[in-house]
Amino acid sequence: MSGSGRAFMKGGAGCLVAFLVLGLLAVVLGGTMHFDIGGLILLFVIGGVVGLVVFAIYNKGRRDEGQERYPRRPRDGERPGGF
Repeated sequence: MSGSGRAFMKGGAGCLVAFLVLGLLAVVLGGTMHFDIGGLILLFVIGGVVGLVVFAIYNKGRRDEGQERYPRRPRDGERPGGF
């Protein structure tokens, strides 16, 4: 599975687990919880899209890691190597 597919699956599963935990917490506190297939699919898709966005931002940061946006210029009397 590619990196983006893996990010989608992790995001979707993570969203389902997070809302399951919140639902169980509501039940423990005396409330109710119910779910249907449409809601589960929607939560999975929303979590998957969030996972893809996070993956894209993370990869952009990794690509930019080796590049200095504003390289430091040597000061007066300083050699270009920085020593």
